Amino acid sequence: MDQSSDLDQILTAFQKDLQTGTPPLDALRAILTATSGRAVGLWRRQDDTLLQIGFCTVDDMPAETHDAFAAATKRVPLNETGLGIVKAVQTAAPALADLDTQATVLETSATWLARFAARRSLAVPTLSNGTINGVLAVSTAKDLTPGHAEWDLICRLAAELGDLLPTSD
Repeated sequence: MDQSSDLDQILTAFQKDLQTGTPPLDALRAILTATSGRAVGLWRRQDDTLLQIGFCTVDDMPAETHDAFAAATKRVPLNETGLGIVKAVQTAAPALADLDTQATVLETSATWLARFAARRSLAVPTLSNGTINGVLAVSTAKDLTPGHAEWDLICRLAAELGDLLPTSD
């Protein structure tokens, strides 16, 4: 499947689920497949907090790891600076976290990467009308760097998702 086809299918799934208020698990699973990801999550911004819209992991992820991360990131204050999802919002730019804590200042993200059996994570802010309204994050065992197909797909998805996210309550 090519990247445009992946993008269109994923966005269609997101649109359907977000319009009905259903967690977008099918779309998140499609992102895992398209990016060879280990975990993927989507959050919307409400004031100084990120609220989890959905989180999904690969089938071989231990349930306790999945459940612990889902619970820990259900509501994330924007002062949790060790997380890539927070850095992406604070810098208004993609945030790359690395398993090697020497290579990243995102130590909390590095801890989760180890538990996910992932090497890197990419968190990309979403925007609506020029305002950051959320963040999409993917953790992968791949060497995720700018210019790779997976990096580009994640960034393109984030660029499209901003207008689909629910507005703040």
